[in-house]
Order: sequence, then structure tokens, then C-alpha cells
Amino acid sequence: MPDPARWLNAKIPGWRNLEVKEKKAIRDFAVLWSFFELNSTWRYGRPNATPENIIRAVNDLEQVPTNNHSETARAYFAERYLIGNGYTEHWYHLRVRAEFVETVRHGLAGENRTNRDTLLALLLVANRLRNNFLHGEKASYNFADQYDNFTKANSVLIYALELWPNAQEG
Repeated sequence: MPDPARWLNAKIPGWRNLEVKEKKAIRDFAVLWSFFELNSTWRYGRPNATPENIIRAVNDLEQVPTNNHSETARAYFAERYLIGNGYTEHWYHLRVRAEFVETVRHGLAGENRTNRDTLLALLLVANRLRNNFLHGEKASYNFADQYDNFTKANSVLIYALELWPNAQEG
């Protein structure tokens, strides 16, 4: 049976060029996302963290506490995707659906944003990273320069996982 890590290093030059910490952040994201999706959206019929279900799950939370890691991620993604009243080139690659653009913008940079607004924006960004990751877009450029995206998204997912009860227990 082939070892996936060895195979990737032998056959995919871009993967081979990534640092170990970059590979770890990318792999961790997939596992964390899976548990986030299960724990946050299972109560809506089946685990499926669509933007609509993410909004529903966040709105169903009784409270959203402050979290230093989510604030760090918010600042990072706001700088990466927003510039003044406009958007950076990275924003357009993220491809947030039109009906969620203002929700993400407000949660990342709105003056009167709440912890709930921020969490919602961060999870919608993570959802787009997930889509771009699993549908080959990130692989098309060998995950280059994605370490900060994935480490920040991972910290958001860990924070979010602590907000929902474990679906496997309920």
C-alpha cells in the first residue's frame, strides 16, 4: 500500500517544495473542517456546512464569547481581503457568493460588529477556503503561500468546535 505523504513528495513537485509546517496546516484543516461540519450542522438533517447552514448554526448559538485567536484571524483576513471600501485581488479568488459579501465584509471590518458577526464572517471565509481546497483550485498552484490562510482558518475552526456540543455524544 503506498504511503500518501511519500507519494505526494515523489510525484508532486509543488507539494515537495512546501515546508512540513505548511503540509501539516493543510492536512489539519481537512480534519478540523470535517468535525466542524459534523458538530455545527448535523442537527439540520445531516452534516453539511453550506453558507446557509453556517449562518443558521451561528445564529442558533446562545452566545459567542470573545476569543483572541478569532480576533487575530479576523485582522489577518480583513487585511488579506479588504482594502478601504474595496477588495484585494485575493478576495476575488475567494469567490464569496454575492448574497454573503456584506455579511463577510461587516464581520471582518464593520464598525459595530459583534463576536457573532465576526465568527460568521470567519466561518464563511473558511467555507470558501474549503471549497477552493477540495475542488482543486489551491492545488493548481501547489498550495503556495497558503500557510497563514490555513493556520488562521484552523484556529477559527478550533474555536468554533468548542461552541457546539459534540454531535457524537448527542
